[in-house]
Amino acid sequence: MSSKSQQSLNAIYLTLSCGLKYLDVALRYLLAFSMALIMSLVVFHVFGRYLVGKTYMGTMELVRYSMVWMSMLGAAVAFSAREHVSITFLKTRMTSVSWVWLNFAGNAMLCLFLIVMVIGGVAISVRNLNQTSLGMQISMFYPYLAIPVGGAIMIPYVLSDILRNLLSLFPDPAERN
Repeated sequence: MSSKSQQSLNAIYLTLSCGLKYLDVALRYLLAFSMALIMSLVVFHVFGRYLVGKTYMGTMELVRYSMVWMSMLGAAVAFSAREHVSITFLKTRMTSVSWVWLNFAGNAMLCLFLIVMVIGGVAISVRNLNQTSLGMQISMFYPYLAIPVGGAIMIPYVLSDILRNLLSLFPDPAERN
């Protein structure tokens, strides 16, 4: 790889990494808020059911939809922390270059899957635009929207990992001297 293209790739990686750090912080705050919301809604529902004898039908529905959103956004945070599912026993049995190429192939397939997930998720969301939920009376578009939004948020993390792997194959010319 030429020095100029390597510098361009490195600049793209650094810019992407910087943006993803801000996104990661925002996602973590959003997840913390979602967890607090879910906990309060469950306590409210249990309190209403056992002490008052009445419950609002929408609370458990909101908990369900919040959990769906939280799992999709939490998966993106797992990518940022590199805590997603990976097969590490192969890493010890392979050379570092082979591992990088295997990791690259896996990330490329994952990126393709996420693109299909975003496209399919948008189609499912739009298809359910006119359907309303029973408890909250909202369009089912919003719960289904978690699929494409989560996939779209995961894609830059996967691209960042692909760039990081590619850059590890080609050491910086300044470091070689």
